[in-house]
Amino acid sequence: MEREWIEKIQAAADEEKPPEAGRILGERVRWSGRMQEAVRLWQRVYENDPPWLEDGRVKGMNLLPVICGEVARLAVLEMGWQVKGSGRAAFLSRQIEPVRRQLRRYLEYAVGKGGLVLKPYLAGERIQVELVQPDGFVPLETGADGQLCGAVFVERLRRGRRYFTRLEEHRMTDRGALVVNRAFVSSQAGQLGWEISLEAVPSWGELAPMTLLPGRANPLFVYLRMPFGNAVEPECPLGVSIGAGAMALLEEADRQYSRLLWEFEGGELAIDADSTYLSGGRMPQTTRRLFRSLNTGADFYHVYNPAFRDESLRAGLNELLRRVEFACGLSYGVVSDPGQRELTATEIISARQRLFSTVREVQEALEAALDRLLEVMDYWADLLPGVPAGGYQAQYRWDDSILTDTAAEKDQFLQEIAAGVRQPWEFRVRFLGESEERAKAACQGGSADE
Repeated sequence: MEREWIEKIQAAADEEKPPEAGRILGERVRWSGRMQEAVRLWQRVYENDPPWLEDGRVKGMNLLPVICGEVARLAVLEMGWQVKGSGRAAFLSRQIEPVRRQLRRYLEYAVGKGGLVLKPYLAGERIQVELVQPDGFVPLETGADGQLCGAVFVERLRRGRRYFTRLEEHRMTDRGALVVNRAFVSSQAGQLGWEISLEAVPSWGELAPMTLLPGRANPLFVYLRMPFGNAVEPECPLGVSIGAGAMALLEEADRQYSRLLWEFEGGELAIDADSTYLSGGRMPQTTRRLFRSLNTGADFYHVYNPAFRDESLRAGLNELLRRVEFACGLSYGVVSDPGQRELTATEIISARQRLFSTVREVQEALEAALDRLLEVMDYWADLLPGVPAGGYQAQYRWDDSILTDTAAEKDQFLQEIAAGVRQPWEFRVRFLGESEERAKAACQGGSADE
């Protein structure tokens, strides 16, 4: 979201409003212009539209989406997420199914752009979850635990030549959670315009201008913050992209890649000849590409066939890619060519541990966010008629095959069982996900339910 646009929202917020509603954007926006510019840069790089491609001379490798996609894939690889317990647990399990289906894709956005908001809301007799990317909200305030607890969410619509904007402010008060809705219309894109009633837009007509949920101690949304350190603005509650520390390297990698492409394009076989040698310029396409007509006025014929320098350019590009991998906390070979440089066993183990740590930290952040998401959904479930009461328990299972060779580990387990070092039930607990009680019963030929 552009800084100028946010300033226009803040200016519109200076109008007199009921004391309970406060001001849209609150008393202070919790990010500086520098942080806003950084978020915008991460978004542009993720969408393969970085500023260094604007002149058309540099071609993009689209590295950041590849990196984010691999980290997100590894993070949710064979992920297990279950909600167990009473009838309330079964209800919540059905409500989170759409989130489960979209989790891989939206986690990739969060890794690339620094974070993601999960905002549950009531839709009839169901609870739906809106997934909001960083350009769709403005942070307002944080709680004592450092978690984001106030924000303004932006929804934009276009009807003909008019542009409608809805601002949905969430903030915590002494009396509970407060939600304020305001609508604006403008004749130009990117401008807030003047305020209108919510009823002016049919899809917003049923929204209340202000809602206070008394007794609510936590916000009605969850911010999934990426675990990477924020060197742009350490005090900002927003997370940063996995590539935040590698922007300069990503730019230089794109430039080096463009040099390699130019080497192939500029080194194509060609024949420079005087136009009198050519058939009036009427030649097949392949011939026109081979011959280049010159008006020299004299006999002239020259074969252009330079030697390619691609090996040195490839080596330079691969070294840049390795530096990108290191800066992003990845192992070598995610985007670089591992065959260009032989690694020692120590380097391989260290690189895999680095990737494992990165993925594990993303998983921990995701698990904490999903726990908070279920808590908000459980709160909304209390307001729905007919939803069973009761508790629930969230269970997660994460794959650790990034660091361990599962097949080799199974073989090792079986050898230790045969040698009497381990018990057979330990194999079932480790690789089949059974509880110790069930595994022991199964190995004894019985059932844990008996």
